[in-house]
This record gives sequence, structure tokens and C-alpha cells, in this order.
Amino acid sequence: MGQPDRSEFACLLTRIFWYAMGMTADLLETYLAAQRVFGERVHAITEEQWQGDTPCDKWTVAELVGHLVEENLWAAPLLHGLDLDAAEKVVKGARSLPVDGGVGANRAQEWDEASVAAADAFSADGALDRDVALSRGSTPARDYLMEMIFDLVVHGWDLGKAIGYPEPIPAELADVLYPEAKKFGDLSSTGMFHAPVEVPADASSLDKLVALTGRDPR
Repeated sequence: MGQPDRSEFACLLTRIFWYAMGMTADLLETYLAAQRVFGERVHAITEEQWQGDTPCDKWTVAELVGHLVEENLWAAPLLHGLDLDAAEKVVKGARSLPVDGGVGANRAQEWDEASVAAADAFSADGALDRDVALSRGSTPARDYLMEMIFDLVVHGWDLGKAIGYPEPIPAELADVLYPEAKKFGDLSSTGMFHAPVEVPADASSLDKLVALTGRDPR
């Protein structure tokens, strides 16, 4: 067997998540909560912070937010059954006109619009029972959504760290994600993360989660 790709990681994480929560967890509500957490941090960014560094090696604050905007913009066309080429045209056409207030205001508006569109798409009747066309092939919507939750929580931590946001990621999100993510061991084998960072045994679930992804929680 070769190294697991992103599809294997997302699929396995979803299956374990549902098993751990007794098959009764509301995946959609978890996603909406993760969206709110990220959005709170987006709206706390000051104008001078947008070009600042983040714990993601190659991304500024603006680029990190742009990454999550882009992820959320793809959700609606994919969940409506479009293939990648058609979905890309929709995403490119979703760019809104600038608003007053500079780069920060524009990025924040982009996030608000993208997150609402994605939330509506995932909330539609039967949406989570569909498959979506991703670059790795046809993927169950539940796997796709779990991957989105993981990105929102981890990048929410990145963004909070970058701007000095005073509130931590809610413990209930990290408490759900970490026990399941740790079952994969060294996530650097996926090619998406640095090697795990060592943390004390009594560290919080949040610290352990970000350390697992190769980030230093200190």
C-alpha cells in the first residue's frame, strides 16, 4: 500500500467520527459551528494584519482567509452535481464587487458570502447523501464535509494565532476531532502536514490537535 492520499484521510476520518459519536452526531451542526468560529476571527482582523504571517508557512492572513473562501465557494456547485470544469466557472463568476473599507472589508465580505452559500448548500435536503466530483474522483458528501470541518478548525487556530485572537477554538470542536485524528498517527505521511510536534501528555485536545498537524501550539 502506498501513502494515504487526502481522499483516504477524509473518508477514514468521517467513518471514525460517526462511529465515535454513536452515529447520532449532527455533522452539519458541527460544520456550522466551525464556520462561525472561523468567521469570528475573520471579522476580528485589523487592516494592518491582512498581510501578516500565519503558522501556515506560505500563507499570509489574507491568503489563508482566501483559501477558506475558495473552499466554501466550491461547495454549492459541487453539491448541485456540477463537474470540476463547470463548478470552476461558477466559482470564478462568484466574485463580488469590492466594498468600501479596503482589502480587509473585501475579504470579510467574501468570507460571509461564501460561507452562507456553502452552509445553504450543505443544509439542502439530501445534500449529505450525494456524491461530489473532486479532483481525486467521486467522493461522498459526508467525507467532503468532514474535510471542510477539519480545515475550518485547524485554520481557525492558525488565524487566531496570527492575529492574537483572545478566545481559543471551542473545546467541544477539538474534543471531537483530536481523539479521531490521532488514530492516524503521523499525518506527515499524507504529504499535507509537517511532522507532529511533541506536547505534554496533559495538554488540551486543541493543543494536541494542532501539534498533530505539525504546528507548535505554544
